[in-house]
Amino acid sequence: MTLRRYPKGSAKRLEILDAALEVFTTEGYRATSLRGIAERAHITPAGIMHYFDSKEQLLSTVLQHRDALDVRRSDLDAQTNPVESLAQIMDSNMKVPGLVTLYLTIAAAAVDPHHPAHDYLERRYHLLSGWLTSWITEMSQAGLVPQVVYPAGVATAIVAQADGIQFQWLLDPSVDMGMHVRRGGRRLLGLPYDKPIPQLPTPWTMRRALQQYPVTMVTGERVDEPVPGH
Repeated sequence: MTLRRYPKGSAKRLEILDAALEVFTTEGYRATSLRGIAERAHITPAGIMHYFDSKEQLLSTVLQHRDALDVRRSDLDAQTNPVESLAQIMDSNMKVPGLVTLYLTIAAAAVDPHHPAHDYLERRYHLLSGWLTSWITEMSQAGLVPQVVYPAGVATAIVAQADGIQFQWLLDPSVDMGMHVRRGGRRLLGLPYDKPIPQLPTPWTMRRALQQYPVTMVTGERVDEPVPGH
């Protein structure tokens, strides 16, 4: 696969996003300063403002950047399902509590329509729900799960479960987020909690999902080619 080449300005912007993601995750949103991010990115605070209008806008873009990185790092052709993909994200999140805290803090604040991250998180929710609804509909039509009358409702419940379990985990780190998302997702689909989810005749893959609901509609970044350094 050919590496995508970025103009010099775009490469620096990605460097700032990588630095900001690391600092926000370790220091938290309130304790993070533009100066701290600038030092990590080897740029001045004024240089950051050349690319981003405010700390809030930078944070919103960092969340988008992280989602795009998650997709780039995944095996796009692995035969899996959206519930397992969410569970694997939960497994990874258990290693970065600072990032989970950051996400939940911003998600709560972004309920305000004027918050810089509001539009992005709204689009992100629709993307996840769209993936799940399409997949659940196919599973039901193929007879692999009990007839689901309202696939969109089950999809909403699965997303809500993934968000809620992260909050519980921050309160009680003994909670196994990945396990609960796997088992809860199976039960919401009407399947035994301890049995694997059946595969569709045409297996669900991240590449197939991206063809239906491109992440680029949410993040604004192309995700079909790796970024240099990742």
